[in-house]
Amino acid sequence: MAEPLSDDVYLPPLEPCLKGETVVLSWKLVASALTDPSGHRQSSRAVVDFLTDPLVQSFFTKPGSAFDPPSDKNPHNSAFVKKTAAIQVTPTSNEKYDINVIKEDALWLSKNARINEIAALRVVVIEFQSRPQNQLLGPISNQDVANLREAAGAANAQTTNILPGLKIGSTLDAAEIQANFEKAVNRKRRIFQTYLDECRYYAATNDYLFTLLLQESLPTSPATDASREIRKSYLEAYGMSPKQPQKSPGDTPTKTFHALATQYLNLLPDSISRSQAPVDTMVEDKDLQTEELSMQWTQTWLTEALHRMVVVFQLLDLSSDVFVSAQVAQQWFSLVSAFSFLDQLQGFPESIADLMAPLQCLVCVVSLSVLNLPRMMAFFEGEVDLNTDDEYLATSSVLEHIHDVLEDAITTGSFYVAPVLFAWVPVVHAMFTSYQERAERRDAIQNEKAVENYDSSTQMIPSLGRRNSAGSITTIDKRRYDDFLINKNLDRDFRRVQLLAVVVTDNAHVYDVIATMSACLGAFDGAIFPASIGSRMRVALLDLLKVTYPFVGYKSEPVYALLAVLSAGQSYWDLSRPNNTRMDQDVLSLALQDEVIVESYFHQALNRFPYEFIPFLTLCRTLYCSPNTTQESNHELILRLLQRTPTLTFILPAYFNDYQLAFEEDNSNGFQFLEDLPLFQPKHGQKRVASEEESFIIPAGTYGRFIVDEGRIVRVEYEHSALALLGKRLDANLVAAKDQLELGKLTTEETAEAISLLATLVRMECIRTDASAEKSAELSESALTIVGEASRALSRTKDIISVVCDTLDVLLESEPLPDGEPESHKLAALVACLQFLHAVLPICPGRVWSYMSRCTILSSQGRGGQLARLVGSLDLSDVRFELLMSAVRLFSSLIDSAMSSSVRRKTSIKTNGRQKQNHDIWLGVSDKIVTQISLSIIRAAMDVLENSSTWRFASDLDRMVLVRDVVPIMDNVVLYTFSVDDIKSKNFLMSALEPAAKYVIDSFLAPSAGSLRIQPLLVTLVAATQPFGCTIYANKTEAFRVQTEAVLKLARTLVRIANFFDQPSTTVEHQLFKATPFVARVCACHDAFREPAIELLEALVISAGKSTGEPPSLLGYLGPQTSRSFLQLLSTLDRPFNQAQEVNTIWRFFSTIVRNRQQWMANCLLTGKTPRDAKNGNSKPTEASSNSVLASALERLASISKIEESETLSILDFITSAQNFWPWTIFTLQKNTTFLTELRRFVRQLTPSAITSKSNALQACNEARIAAYIAEIFAMQLFHLRQIGKADTFANELTRDLDYYLRDGVAVSGYNRGLHVNFARNFSNQYTGWTLDNFKRTLLEPRSLGFDFYYALSFADKMLGFDPGWVGPRNNGFRSEMEKANANLSLVDAQISLYHAWEFLLLELSTCLPSSETLKKHSLQVAQQCLEANEETQSHDQVFERLAESRVNLALVLAQRIVDSGPSPGDVTQLLTAIWATVSTVQEPYSPENIALYRTLLKLLYVTLRAQVRALTNTSPDAHGAGLTAATVSQTVLSILDIVVAKGFRTLVSLVHDSQPSISPSDIALLNAILQACLCIPGMDQNQTQLLNILAAHDAVQAAVSLYSWADKLADQGDPIYGELSLLFLLELSRMPLVAEQLACDGLLNHITSANLATYLRRSNVKPFAESIGLQRCYSIWAKGILPLLLNILTALGTTIAPEVAYVLNQFPNLMQASVARFEEPTSSSQRRDRNDREYITLLSVSEIHSLALMTRVLSTLRANNTRDIPAVEWDATRMMENVEYWIGRRKILRERLVALGPREAEWRSMPPSDPTMHDPYENKLEEKVLEQLELVQLVLELGVEEYSQ
Repeated sequence: MAEPLSDDVYLPPLEPCLKGETVVLSWKLVASALTDPSGHRQSSRAVVDFLTDPLVQSFFTKPGSAFDPPSDKNPHNSAFVKKTAAIQVTPTSNEKYDINVIKEDALWLSKNARINEIAALRVVVIEFQSRPQNQLLGPISNQDVANLREAAGAANAQTTNILPGLKIGSTLDAAEIQANFEKAVNRKRRIFQTYLDECRYYAATNDYLFTLLLQESLPTSPATDASREIRKSYLEAYGMSPKQPQKSPGDTPTKTFHALATQYLNLLPDSISRSQAPVDTMVEDKDLQTEELSMQWTQTWLTEALHRMVVVFQLLDLSSDVFVSAQVAQQWFSLVSAFSFLDQLQGFPESIADLMAPLQCLVCVVSLSVLNLPRMMAFFEGEVDLNTDDEYLATSSVLEHIHDVLEDAITTGSFYVAPVLFAWVPVVHAMFTSYQERAERRDAIQNEKAVENYDSSTQMIPSLGRRNSAGSITTIDKRRYDDFLINKNLDRDFRRVQLLAVVVTDNAHVYDVIATMSACLGAFDGAIFPASIGSRMRVALLDLLKVTYPFVGYKSEPVYALLAVLSAGQSYWDLSRPNNTRMDQDVLSLALQDEVIVESYFHQALNRFPYEFIPFLTLCRTLYCSPNTTQESNHELILRLLQRTPTLTFILPAYFNDYQLAFEEDNSNGFQFLEDLPLFQPKHGQKRVASEEESFIIPAGTYGRFIVDEGRIVRVEYEHSALALLGKRLDANLVAAKDQLELGKLTTEETAEAISLLATLVRMECIRTDASAEKSAELSESALTIVGEASRALSRTKDIISVVCDTLDVLLESEPLPDGEPESHKLAALVACLQFLHAVLPICPGRVWSYMSRCTILSSQGRGGQLARLVGSLDLSDVRFELLMSAVRLFSSLIDSAMSSSVRRKTSIKTNGRQKQNHDIWLGVSDKIVTQISLSIIRAAMDVLENSSTWRFASDLDRMVLVRDVVPIMDNVVLYTFSVDDIKSKNFLMSALEPAAKYVIDSFLAPSAGSLRIQPLLVTLVAATQPFGCTIYANKTEAFRVQTEAVLKLARTLVRIANFFDQPSTTVEHQLFKATPFVARVCACHDAFREPAIELLEALVISAGKSTGEPPSLLGYLGPQTSRSFLQLLSTLDRPFNQAQEVNTIWRFFSTIVRNRQQWMANCLLTGKTPRDAKNGNSKPTEASSNSVLASALERLASISKIEESETLSILDFITSAQNFWPWTIFTLQKNTTFLTELRRFVRQLTPSAITSKSNALQACNEARIAAYIAEIFAMQLFHLRQIGKADTFANELTRDLDYYLRDGVAVSGYNRGLHVNFARNFSNQYTGWTLDNFKRTLLEPRSLGFDFYYALSFADKMLGFDPGWVGPRNNGFRSEMEKANANLSLVDAQISLYHAWEFLLLELSTCLPSSETLKKHSLQVAQQCLEANEETQSHDQVFERLAESRVNLALVLAQRIVDSGPSPGDVTQLLTAIWATVSTVQEPYSPENIALYRTLLKLLYVTLRAQVRALTNTSPDAHGAGLTAATVSQTVLSILDIVVAKGFRTLVSLVHDSQPSISPSDIALLNAILQACLCIPGMDQNQTQLLNILAAHDAVQAAVSLYSWADKLADQGDPIYGELSLLFLLELSRMPLVAEQLACDGLLNHITSANLATYLRRSNVKPFAESIGLQRCYSIWAKGILPLLLNILTALGTTIAPEVAYVLNQFPNLMQASVARFEEPTSSSQRRDRNDREYITLLSVSEIHSLALMTRVLSTLRANNTRDIPAVEWDATRMMENVEYWIGRRKILRERLVALGPREAEWRSMPPSDPTMHDPYENKLEEKVLEQLELVQLVLELGVEEYSQ
C-alpha cells in the first residue's frame, strides 16, 4: 500500500494554528487569491506551495475527495488521532483554546456533515481562526446604531430608516451580542456555516484551476510566474503534456478530458439531490435547522453544481474533435431533466435566485457541447466519421432519451432549454434527410431490379444457400440512428420535427432566450462568468445560429440574436476593461474568421445597407471591439470596408426614371443609370455644394438591380466611403429642411447608432495605440484617420467633431421628438454623443474642452445644466442610467485630462530635427476654460452623489456602479490639486483645478455642510459590512469592491486635507468617528478593503491627535468587543499571504495609534488587553501578554534578516514609537534578549553604504534607515538602564558593534549634487516655465522611501508622457533622471535619520561610559568626521544647513566630554587641525545665514584650544614628538589669531557700528575667550612680534579703542556692554609685554580717561548693585577691565608708565573711596551704609581691591624714587587692611554677605572646595576664591609688593 500523502500543508500542526502563529489556508482564502485582479495574492508563496502540494492536488485529480465521507478503511481517523494527540498540542485548556472542545466539535461536524475527521478538524480550526472576522461581521449593536444615527444626522428617524435604501435594525447591545456569540450552539452553527462556505469555495477553486489549466490564465488576472508554475504542476498531475493542449486537435488530450468530465458528471447528482433536500433531512443536530442555514445549504450545493458544470463545459468544449460517449450523453441529459426546478428559484432569496440564470445558461451550453453541432454537421456532410462505436450518435436509445428530455422540457415550460431543442432540429433533420436519401436509393434499386426481371421474363427464385446481405436492399447504408427515427415515427413524417421548430421559435422565443443568455456572458459589470468562459459559451450559441441559418434565413430575430451573442451586453464603456481571453478563444475573432457567419449575416447586412441601417453598423461596431491586436485582418477588414463600401442600397426616388434595364436575360432585375443621381442636393437651387465637399453623386452608367419585384428598393454598384457618407448624413440631418436627402433623414435611433460606431472605432484605435509598443507620447494616427475620413465630405468649416457637437446641442434643446419616436431613442443618441466626446478626448482634447465650455449639459455662468433635467426623475430607467453614467465617465475623463495636460497646455516642447512637430492639440484652451468646466463638473458630481440616496435604481448593481464612478471624481480632483507643488507658488501646477478642489473641500468640511452629502458614503460603508458577493458574478463583486474602496479613499482624503490645511474638520471627523465601527467591520468583509479602511482610521487618529483637548477615543467608539476583534484581525498581519504593502499599512496604523494620544487603544496594542480585560485580570495593567502586537513585533524582529526590508522598517517604527511615547515598554523589550541580540548582529553584518549604493541605492537607503531605528532603540535602552544603574554591561557590549555607525553615521555622503543640479537645469530648459519644484510631493499623503519619494513620479508620468524625451529612446530620458533623484534623496533622508539616531546613541554611550578609552577614541573620531563632513559643501538647502549645525553641535558636545577625560596632545592637535580646517573654509562667517553655525564652530574651537593648553601643559617638553606638536600648534594658533580673532574682531566692530541685528555681544565675548585660550598656549610668548604684526595688519587695537569710545552710544537698553568687551579684548592682549608696551605707546590710557564712559565712571553711584544696569556695567568695566589693564601695563613698563597710571587712578576718586568703604565692618557707620551695596561681598569687588592693592603698592615703591613725576594715589590702604582682616576673621558673616554674580559664580557656590580635608575647610568654591584673594590683599598690604612677589 502506498504511503499516505503528508497533510502538513493542508492542515499544519494544530498548536501553532490555535496559538495564531500559523494561519490555515482555507478554500475561501485560496479562492480569493485566485480571483485577485492584481495577481499579487496568487503569487504568494503560501498559495503556490498549497496548490502544488501532492495531497491538495489529489483533491482535484479525484474530484470531491476533499470532503470524503468517514470510513473505517480510510486513514483519516488515525490522522485525526495523531493530529490531536497530547504530543502535538497541549492537552490542558488555556486562555486561548481548549483542545478537547476542538476535538468534540470536529467529531460533531464529521457526524452531521458526513465528512471525514481531518476535513472536519480543518473546518473547525478555520472557524476558530476566523472568529474575530465573524464577530465583526455579526449583528450590529444598539450602540453602533445610535452612533450611525448621529453620524447620518437622523436623530429623529426610525431605526430602520436611518440611511436611505438600508434597513438597519438591532435590539441587542454589544455585551448581549458577545454573550450570544460565545454560546456553544452558535459556535456549532458557525462551524457548520464554515463547512458550507468551504464546500462552495472548494468547488470554486476547482473551477478556477481548470480555467487556468485550459485557458492558460486565471479568470480575472493575467498570467504570472506563479500561475504558470501552478499550471505546470497540475498538467503533470493530470498526466498531460505541459504544452498548450488547445493548439491543435491532434494535441488535445480528448480521452483525458472526457474521463474528467465523466468524473464531474458523476458528482452532479449528489449536488442536485442535496440542494433539493431540506437541511433537516441531512443533519442530525436539530440546532442546525434554522432558516438561515437552510438557505445557505441550498445555495452551497447549487453553487457546487454550478462550478462543476463549468468544469464539464470547459472540458467538453475543448474536446469537440470527438463525440461524447453514449454514457456521458445519457448521464447529462438525465441531469437536464433533474434541473427542471430551476425556474422555481426565482422566489428564493437573492443569494439563491442569482444562481438561476447561471445554471440555466450552463444547462444550455453544456447540452450544446454534448450535441457538438459543428462535428455533427460535418459528420452528416461526410467530412468526418465516427471514431468509435461508443459515441452517442451510434446509440439509438441515447438519441431517444435526448429527444424525450428536450420535448418534456419545452412542454413543462423550461424555455432555457429552447436553444438545445432548436439545435436538435437540424440534427434530426439531417438524420431524416439521410434516411430519406437512403430510402429513395432502396426504392430506385428495387424498381430497377423489377424492370430487369420483367424484361427478361424470369422469376426471382431464392437460392437455397445462405443469403449474402452485402447487396441487400433492406440493409443498404443503414445507420445507427435509423432505429431512433423509426421508434419515434420520424422516418416517414417530419412534421413533428417541424412542429418542434415552430414551438421553439414561436412559443419558446428561442432567439429571445439566446439574446437574454448572451447578455449575461460578456465582460460587463453584470456578467455571470469570466470573460474567457463567457466567450466560449457564446461560441456555442454562435455555432447554433450558424447551423440553423439555412432553416431560418436572414431575418430580424436571428440577426438581433447574433448581435446579442457577439456584444454580450458589453457597451462602449467596457472596451477598456481588461480581458484575459485568448485570441483563438475570442468569439468576435472567431466570428470574423468564420466564412458562414461572414457570408450569411455580415455580407447580407452589407448588401442591405443603408436601407437597413442599424444591423450593418451594429455588426461593424461589435466586431470591431475584438481585443485581437495581433491580427490585422479583423479590424483592417472592417475599416477598409467602411472606407471603401462597394454597394449602396436605398429606395430609388419616385421622380427618377433615367435608367434602363440591363442583363434581362439573367432575369436579375438589373438596370443602368442613364443620368447622374446626387444623393444630396439643395432644394429649389438655393445653394451649391462647395467644391471642397464630396458630392456623393451616383454617376451615369452605374449598374444596379431591384431587390424586390415590387417597389423601388435598389442596390447599386457604387463604391463610396460609408464613414464619409455617415458624416455627411449626420451633418445633413442638422439642416434637413434645406437639402433634399435621397437616402432620407436619419432617425434618432439611426443617429445614435452612427455616432456610436464612430465613437467605438476611435476609442478602439486609441486603446490599441496605448497597448502597442509605440511611444505613449504619440497620438493615435489611426484614430485621427477615422475622424478625418468621417469629415472628408464636410465643408471646410466643419468636421465630424463639430457635427456631433451640434447634434448634441440639438438633442439637448429639443423637447419631444418628432414622428412619435420614443424618448429612449433621444437618450440613446445623447449617450452616443457623450461617448464620442470621450473617444476623441485623447486625440482632440482642445476641441472637446472648447465645446464643453458652451455645452448646456453642464451648468455654467448662471445657466442650469440639462443633465439634472434629463435624469432627474425618481426612477432611473436603464437608458436614463446609461445617460447618467456616460456623463459621469466623460466628466471623470475630463478631470483626468485637466490634470495630465497641466504642463502640456502651457509648454512648447523643444524637438530635434529628426522629430516631427505635431500641431498643438490644446490650442485655444485657456486655464479659465478648464477652471470653469472643472468646477461645473464637480458641482454636477456632487449633485449626483446627493441624489443617489433618493433615486430608485433598477438594481443594486446600478447604485454600486454610480457610486464607484462618481466618488473618484471628487477624490481625484483633491488629490491632483494638493498632492504636488506648493499652492502658494506663483506658477502653481494645478491652478486650473484649485477652485474645483476647494469646492469639494468646502462641500464636506464647511461647518454648514450638514449630513446630506455624507449619507451616500455612510450607506456604502454600512452596506459593505454585509457579506457580499459569491463565487460567480466576479465583475459585480469587483464593482462592489471598487465602490467601497472609492468611498473609503474619499473619506480618507477629506480627513487628510483638513489636516493638511490645519482646517477644522470637526464635522466630518465627528461623523466618521461615529462610523468607525463600520469601517472596522469593512476590514473583515473583504481583504481588499483592509488597506483603505486602515488608512482612513489612521487619518482620523492623526487628525484627532492634533486637537488641543482630549482627542476622541477610537477604542471608545469601536467598543470593547469590536476593538478586540478588530485588533485580533489586524494582528494576523495578512498571514498567510504576507503581502508587504498590506503588512506595512497595518504596522503604520499601529505606530499612528501609539503616537497620537490614543492611550486605551495603544494599551491594547502593547499589552494585548482591553481596559476591561486588564481590570478583570490579575496581572499588571502594563504587563504585555504573549499575544500582544508588541510581542509579535519583537518575535518578527528576532528573524530580522529573513523578512522584507519594508516590513522591518515598519516594525522598527512601531517599536521606536512605543519606546518614545510609552516608556514602560522599555522593560518589555529588555526581557526579550533575543530581539536585542539579533539587532546587534544585524547591524554588525551591514556592509558600507558606499558599496551597497553603487549596486542598489534603495537597499542602501533601507539599510541606513533600519540602522537608524536600531540606534534609536539602543539609545532608549541605555537611557532607561542608566536610570536604574544597569547600563554598563549593555553599553560595553554595544561598543563592539558600532562599525557601521562609525563608517556611515555622520557623513551624508549619498547626496549627488551633480545629478540634482544638472537635472534641474535640463528639466527647466526642456519644459519652459516649469521647474522641478513644481513636481515636489506635498505632505498630503504619507510617502515612503523609493522612486516616488520626493518628486511625484506617478503624476509626472501622466503630465509629461506627451513628450518623447520624458521616457527617452532607451529609457534614458527625464523619467530615469527623476527616478535617480528620488532614490538619491531617499538615501539622503535615510542617512540624515541615521546621523540623528547615531548622535543620540553616541551621546548616551558617552554618558554611560565616561571613562571608556575605546569610546573616547570613537568620540574623537566622530567629532573629526563631523567637521570633515561639513567641509564638503553639498547644498545650501535648509536641510543641509540644519544638518551642518547639528554636526557642529555634536562635535562640540563630544569635544567637551573629551576635554574632561584628559586626551593626549596628539589627539587634541588632530582635532584642532580638523576644526581649524572647517572654520577657515567659512566664507563671510558673520552673514545672517552663516553666523549661527560659525558661533558653534567658535565654541568648539575654544573648547579644543583649552584642551590643547591643558594637554601641552601636562606634557613634558622632552617627550617624544612634543616639539613637533608644539610647533604645529603654534602655527595653527597664529592662524587662528589672524583670521578668527583679529580679522573677526575688526569685522564684528564694523557690524556693531552698522547696527547689524544678527550680531550680539556674545560674539565678541567668544572671540575674547578664544584669544585668551590662544595666548595660554605654551610658547606663545615667543611669538609676540608676529602677534603685533597681526594686530597691526587688521588694526584690531584701534577697532577695540573705537568700540570703547562709542560704547555709550551703542548701549543696549542703557547697558554699555561693548565698553567692557573691548577692554577685555585689550586686557587679554596686554598680557603679552610687547603688546602692552605697544598699547601704552598708542596712548591707550589717554583714551580711557577721555572717552565718554569716563564721565559715567566718575559718578558717585557706580557700584556692583547700582540701580541701573548701565551703572552696574560701568563698575564692571572699572573692576574687570581698567584696573587689570593698568596693572598689566604697569607690570610691562614699570617706571616709564607709572605717572600715567597714577594719574588715571586719581581720575576716579569716587571709585577709589568706594572700594575701601565697601569692605567696612557691618557694625560701624550703619547709618551711612547702603543696603544694596555695602552689606554684600562679591568676588568682583574683592578682585577690585586686589588690583588696587597691587598697583598702589607698586606705585608707592616707584614714587619713593621719583616723587616729582609720580603723584600719590588717594587710596586708604590702612583702613582697607583693617577691613580685610575683619572679613578674613569673620568667615560666617562673610558667608552670609557673599553674593554670586552671574551663572559661573552661582555654579562655584554649589561646587565643593578644592581641598575639603583642610583644617578649616571652605564651604564652597566661591568662598574659597574670595578668601584666597582677601588673604592675598592682606599679604600685599602687610609685606609690600616685593615680599609678595617673592
